[in-house]
Amino acid sequence: MAFKFKLEKILRMRHEAVQEMLAKIQEIEKKINETRVNIKVKHAEIKTNQEEMIETNYQYAEGYLRVLKKLNKEFEKLHEDLAQFKQDRVQAQKDLLDARMKAEALEKLKEKQAEEYYEEENRIEQLETDEKVSLKFATDMLKRQQEEEEDDEAWL
Repeated sequence: MAFKFKLEKILRMRHEAVQEMLAKIQEIEKKINETRVNIKVKHAEIKTNQEEMIETNYQYAEGYLRVLKKLNKEFEKLHEDLAQFKQDRVQAQKDLLDARMKAEALEKLKEKQAEEYYEEENRIEQLETDEKVSLKFATDMLKRQQEEEEDDEAWL
């Protein structure tokens, strides 16, 4: 009979948790990369507006300043988002490590139980083999004894 791990469903759930954490980290990495690109774009927009304001000799300075203020707020928000995504990534990596450790612990338990199961199976099989050999030996001894008794009776 094959070994059946009683906690197989939990082990499967732990492996799924590891996969979910990996997917979450990938999603966070994607957000980080997108935010970095957006920061570069926003920085270029700010720089372009500043250059345009200088080129027009500050004729429309008030309008440019409003736009620059808005762009700077968006730029700061992107940096805040980036910092948050980085924190989320660190937490997700910790969660991944925890999920992996839990899965590995169950894997080791499964391996240990499987090893114990098969050792017990081998022990039982060895006992059965020993019992068969002992019975065969005893049967052979009885046959020999009967044959010797029949031989002894034949001489008499």
